[in-house]
Amino acid sequence: MLPYFTVFGIQISSYSLMAGIGFFSLWFVAWIVTRKQKEIDQNHVPHIALAAMAGLFIGAHILYGVVNFGIFIRAFNDNFSLLHTFRDYVLLFVQIFGGMVFYGGLFGAVIGAVWYIKALKLPFFPYMDVMGFCIPLFHGFARIGCFLAGCCYGVECRFGFVFHRALEPSANGVSRFPVQLLESGLEFMLFAVILVLYKKRKCSRRLMYVYLLSYAVIRFFDEFLRGDRIRGFVGPLSTSQFISVLVFVSVIMILIVKSARGRNLTVQPAAPKETVVDEGSETKAD
Repeated sequence: MLPYFTVFGIQISSYSLMAGIGFFSLWFVAWIVTRKQKEIDQNHVPHIALAAMAGLFIGAHILYGVVNFGIFIRAFNDNFSLLHTFRDYVLLFVQIFGGMVFYGGLFGAVIGAVWYIKALKLPFFPYMDVMGFCIPLFHGFARIGCFLAGCCYGVECRFGFVFHRALEPSANGVSRFPVQLLESGLEFMLFAVILVLYKKRKCSRRLMYVYLLSYAVIRFFDEFLRGDRIRGFVGPLSTSQFISVLVFVSVIMILIVKSARGRNLTVQPAAPKETVVDEGSETKAD
């Protein structure tokens, strides 16, 4: 595919370009959609987006490092015998933390946005509803970047695409299923569905949960179509499948608890019955 291209002598990665398009797309859509929302202060929309992107960048690299921490363990067990210069240590650090895992980015983005919302004491759920449709919009473009870069590649299949310059050498020279484009299409569909729900005031204060549940299902099943092994495994499940299960179960539990609390709040205590005393019927004990 096209992992890099050059503009005015400057080399730019295709993934960075698509991620940038995704960022400006989510910001523009959020700004357009929330223009008439009284609960949303549009002056904060770009700031929340930047806080979320900062959290995404940090969180994605941290989770990648966790998945690949075995590289550090092996180097430690060898007493770092293969590392002789400062550059070698830098390359080890890049090898461990140089990639990104989306779930780490998702959690980081939510933490970044929540931090900003809480710091400025903004209404929480209205902004989280907006994030519910902005995140899949961004991720849809980012997955196109993955396809162009040749990372997060699919399994071998007779119909598909053959990479020749992929960032992951193991992806090259084999016809592979375009799982990145499949996930991208599903992300754009999820964006459209949640946006419609938002516009029609459906599932208000719950749209982030709708996104998390939907994406957990999408990611769990499309992981079966992934051909790369670098993403790590927890038993028979890939790291992302394992996290998808945790996210799905956690959100279901949260919704059950919220539903139970809501029912308790709607139950009004019965008014005490008034006791009427008939003075004429009173009897006195001698």
